[in-house]
Amino acid sequence: MAMLIVAGFGGIFLGLQHQVLVLVPVTLGAAIICSLTAILDGQGVLSSLSAVVIPAVALQCGYMIGMTGRDPIHQLLARISGGQSKRA
Repeated sequence: MAMLIVAGFGGIFLGLQHQVLVLVPVTLGAAIICSLTAILDGQGVLSSLSAVVIPAVALQCGYMIGMTGRDPIHQLLARISGGQSKRA
């Protein structure tokens, strides 16, 4: 459950800051970490597979949430900081 929450918030951060290609190495790294954790806990094949797939999906869903919130958050931060807007 904790890995699911961390992956979701990590995906939101990545969606706000980076392009889509960053998902490939991050997803592979998360899959390796989750599979090693499942193997060390002595879980079976199906449970270890679900331990890999569920955080990967949470990471990518969080990325999509971050991508859709990118413009409103940048506008809100510009309004709070009093910076110049991009409009003419």
